[in-house]
Amino acid sequence: MYTFNGVAASTGIVIGPVEQIDHGTAGLHRIVCDPFRERALYDVAVVLAKDELRRLSQRAKGPDADILLFQIALLEDESFTNEIGDYIAAGAGGAAAVERAEQIFAGRLNNVDDEYIRERSVDVCDVCRRVVDILDGRPRRRLHLQRPSILVADRFFPSDLFSLDRRMILGLACNQDSTVSHAAIMARSMGIPAVVQLGDGVAALAAGHRAILDAADGAASLIVEPTGVHVAQADCKLALTRLHGRKSDPVAALPCVTRDGTAFRLMTATNIISEPDEPLPQGAAGIGVLRTESVLLDDLPEQEQFQRIRDRLQHADGAMIAVRTCDTNADDDSPWTADMRKRLGAHRLYWPQIKALLRAGAYGDLRVLFPMISGVEDWQTCLNEVETCKAELQKDGADLAPPPFGCIVDTPSAALLAGDLIDHGAQLLAIDLEDLTRYTLGLVQDAATAVTQVGNPAVQRLIREVLDQALPRGVPVYLCGITVETLNCLPVYLRLGMRWFSMEPAALLPAKKLLLEQDLRQNG
Repeated sequence: MYTFNGVAASTGIVIGPVEQIDHGTAGLHRIVCDPFRERALYDVAVVLAKDELRRLSQRAKGPDADILLFQIALLEDESFTNEIGDYIAAGAGGAAAVERAEQIFAGRLNNVDDEYIRERSVDVCDVCRRVVDILDGRPRRRLHLQRPSILVADRFFPSDLFSLDRRMILGLACNQDSTVSHAAIMARSMGIPAVVQLGDGVAALAAGHRAILDAADGAASLIVEPTGVHVAQADCKLALTRLHGRKSDPVAALPCVTRDGTAFRLMTATNIISEPDEPLPQGAAGIGVLRTESVLLDDLPEQEQFQRIRDRLQHADGAMIAVRTCDTNADDDSPWTADMRKRLGAHRLYWPQIKALLRAGAYGDLRVLFPMISGVEDWQTCLNEVETCKAELQKDGADLAPPPFGCIVDTPSAALLAGDLIDHGAQLLAIDLEDLTRYTLGLVQDAATAVTQVGNPAVQRLIREVLDQALPRGVPVYLCGITVETLNCLPVYLRLGMRWFSMEPAALLPAKKLLLEQDLRQNG
């Protein structure tokens, strides 16, 4: 029996077999060709890597998809590509050039004081390792789980977890990583226990054995080949967890009211590909952002889109669902943008999606949000397309129940022109905190830095501008795009007048606890 102590990244306890994700050693038996061939091989490897990442992104949700988009953006980054090209031109092999670029770019992030940004270096390592594996002819999927297991690794790469059936993952344990690593964030979102910072060599020692992963709030450990006593104690903890409900929290049942009596509401965010009958997370009053890019990517017909939206509304029991529609240019580094632009032709909106939403409005509290509205002209174009869809449906004799239409405020121009948008028919506004920060501060392709800047004074001023224009007109406004890493900004925006917040499921209870403690009668 061996006991290794670490830091809990996601609480819980599990017992099971241990499987190791081993990133192995690259660089064996390489033959370096002439620079022209090496560059051609590298270019092909990048195309294949981007294609793999795009396929993974179609199944990913929320922040998981953002990770993959960042990796694709890195492969398209001019300075990154030039660094590799120069080294190949000097006579290095393509794989060696990528490994050198990985050290340089990951090293820059590792030298930053901010822990969250340091952890983003794993994205650089992940995407570079993918390209190197393609060049070396190695498989990109490290593990095929045959049974539910505890996964161990020296350090988890995001793609390690994306490619696995998450129902087979009992828990995560790693030698390095931190509580703000992608593995830790994903563990919290999946609701599985995770222990980090166990120390060098632990993953290799634990692989192939049976273990207890105990991630308690006060202490965390990985017990390899536990004794009968340890197993009995763990079984007792598991029984108590099942008896009282997993991770039940009395805060979830409390009303959303601050210390001074100010009411607020919390909503969650999800993707349309998730199961429609999944209950809302504890404390959520609805879905503030339902992402729908997958229906465009998969070319789903109008009827199937209608059925998906209808089913989700019927399972919502009256809770609000706001659909972020026509996600064709929601992020300018997204993989589907160019393809979608071609398929849409002269139309901004994807008609089958709009028609499906117009028909589904009768089945619940549906709202529709258009992203990337820069001003009244864009907004009017959206409304014109909606009217065209209405006319076609009415001609076909379809039953219509048009929901309220509004827009995502994700650019400074939309924030400054919020009043004009409302005067021209916008019935609700959802401020995407991360995107607004990115576009305001020139961090369009640097989401990791944007996360640390969501409380920037310029962003605050724009959000105050939206509230000042919308609230006197009686139009609801809520803040979306909130993650666990950005919770510390919520009291600031609560004081500015924001009362509705939409966030990733893992952030709901921490956000509620934070806001319950606020007293708007006090300064600061």
